[in-house]
Amino acid sequence: MTQKSSANGHDSHHFDVIILGSGMSGTQMGAILAKQQFRVLIIEESSHPRFTIGESSIPETSLMNRIIADRYGIPELDHITSFYSTQRYVASSTGIKRNFGFVFHKPGQEHDPKEFTQCVIPELPWGPESHYYRQDVDAYLLQAAIKYGCTVRQKTSVTEYHADKDGVAVTTAQGERFTGRYMIDCGGPRAPLATKFNLREEPCRFKTHSRSLYTHMLGVKPFDDIFKVKGQRWRWHEGTLHHMFEGGWLWVIPFNNHPRSTNNLVSVGLQLDPRVYPKTDISAQQEFDEFLARFPSIGAQFRDAVPVRDWVKTDRLQFSSTACVGDRYCLMLHANGFIDPLFSRGLENTAVTIHALAARLIKALRDDDFSPERFEYIERLQQKLLDHNDDFVSCCYTAFADFRLWDAFHRLWAVGTILGQFRLVQAHARFRASRDEGDLDHLDNNPPYLGYLCADMEEYYQLFNDAKAEVEAVSAGRKPAGEAAARIHALIDERDFAKPMFGFGYCITGDKPQLNNSKYSLVPAMKLMHWTQTSAPPAVKKYFDYNPMFALLKAYITTRIGLALRNGRPTTTEKR
Repeated sequence: MTQKSSANGHDSHHFDVIILGSGMSGTQMGAILAKQQFRVLIIEESSHPRFTIGESSIPETSLMNRIIADRYGIPELDHITSFYSTQRYVASSTGIKRNFGFVFHKPGQEHDPKEFTQCVIPELPWGPESHYYRQDVDAYLLQAAIKYGCTVRQKTSVTEYHADKDGVAVTTAQGERFTGRYMIDCGGPRAPLATKFNLREEPCRFKTHSRSLYTHMLGVKPFDDIFKVKGQRWRWHEGTLHHMFEGGWLWVIPFNNHPRSTNNLVSVGLQLDPRVYPKTDISAQQEFDEFLARFPSIGAQFRDAVPVRDWVKTDRLQFSSTACVGDRYCLMLHANGFIDPLFSRGLENTAVTIHALAARLIKALRDDDFSPERFEYIERLQQKLLDHNDDFVSCCYTAFADFRLWDAFHRLWAVGTILGQFRLVQAHARFRASRDEGDLDHLDNNPPYLGYLCADMEEYYQLFNDAKAEVEAVSAGRKPAGEAAARIHALIDERDFAKPMFGFGYCITGDKPQLNNSKYSLVPAMKLMHWTQTSAPPAVKKYFDYNPMFALLKAYITTRIGLALRNGRPTTTEKR
C-alpha cells in the first residue's frame, strides 16, 4: 500500500491526489484538497489562458459553489457566485445574466411575438448570474489552486496511466513518473482513464441526440433590436438567449451586455438533432449561414456578425460510461458523460459532484482507506444526474416542434429549479448557524430521487414523470402536441406546490408579459417568502425551518453592501 504523504520531507514526485485536467472541476477540487493540507498535482496537456465553453452560470451552480466556498474556506469560489463579485474580483470580461430567454421560431417565418418565455433571475438576495469568459475565470481558479498549494504542470503530455487498489501513477512524455494515492480524471470526452479502462458505453445509452457548432463573434445585435416585449423588465440582451426551432436550438451568450464590460464578444452555439439535420461536409460557417437563411428573425440578429475564431464543429455530443469510479480513481462528470448545453446544467451538476466527492475523498485520505464502498454514492450520483438531465433534454427536443408543448413542459424545469434552490439554501442556512458539516452532508445522504432537480421531494418526482409521459406520447405519435400540453398544464394546476410558483413574477410568457414588472425583484421575493411561511403546502414548508426573511436580507447586505464598502463605491443595479 502506498504511504501517506507528509508536508515536510516529501518525495517531490509523490502526491496524495493526481488530477488530470485544469478546467474548473480540476482546479476547484485541487484547491479544496490542497487547503486541507493534501499534496495535489494537476497535470494539463495544454496551457492557460484557453478557449472553452460552459459559459453561463445558473442560481443552483452559484448556491452550490457558495456552499463549497464556505465549507472549505475558499473565497475565490465565492467570488464566482454572483455577477457583481465575478465582475469585481475575477474578470471585467464577465457578462451579466438577468434572465433565461426562450424564443420560438418556424422556418421561413418571422418570429410570432406571443411565442416566447422568459425566466427572471431575482436581484435579491445575491444579484444576477454571470456569463463567464472562461479563459479568464479558469485562469483565476488555477491561480487559486496554486495559491493553496497545488503543483501544476502545464503543457505536459501523459503517456502511461496506472491505477489499482494499491495506488496510482502517471508517466509523462518527458519520462517523469509521478505516483499518488488517488487520481481524478477531469479530461472531458477524451478522458484518458475512460480509454484505459474501456469505460465508454457503445452505443451511448442516452436518448438525446445533438451535435454542435460554436464560436465567439463580434457584431451580434441585441435581440431587443429585433423583438421587444411591452412591459418586459429585463432585455433579452441581459440574459442567456435560446432560439428554439424544431430539431434544435441556438445559444446567444453576450459578454458585452453591461456598461462595465471590457469584452465585446458574444458566444454563439448551434445545437442540431442529427436525425433532423444530418452532419455534412460543408464548413461550419456555411452551415450556419444556411441556418440563418431559414429563420429570418434570427438572421436579422446576425446580419453583421463575424466570428473571431475558428468554428468548432462536433459529431454527436452525447457519450456515456459504464462506470465512473474504480480502484483509487474517479471520472468527474464531464469525463463520465455529457448530454447537451440546454439549461446550463453541466456546471451545476459538476459542483454537486465536487461537493459529494470532496467530503468522501478527504475522509478516505485521512483514513488511508480507499475501499470502493466509500465512493459508491459518487457512482450513483453521477449516473443519475446524467440520466435525469437526458430525460429533461430529450423531452425538450420533442417540445421544440410545438410552442404549446414547450411552454407547458419547460415549467417543470422552472418549478424544479426553484424547489432545488430552496433545498440548497436551507442546508446552507443550517450550516451557517451551526458550522456542523453534517448539515451539508445531509444533501448527499442518499436522497430518494437522486439526480432530480429537487432530489428529496416525492411530489415533484411524480409531477415530472407524469409530464414526461405526456411528451413521450407525443414523440411516439400517440398523442397530439396540443392535447399533451393541455394535460401538462392541468397536472401543474393540480399541484398546490407548483401552480403558485407562476404568480410571483419570475416566469413570463407571450400571453402574460405584465407579470414581470418589479424593478428590483423585491416585491416578488417578499410575496414568495410570505407564501412559503403561510399558505404553502407541507412539501414546501419543510425547506423553511429557519427565518427566510432574515437570511434574505443578510445575504443581500453581505453580497451588495459589503462589496460597495470594500470598493469605495455603490453597487447599484447597472444602468442600461
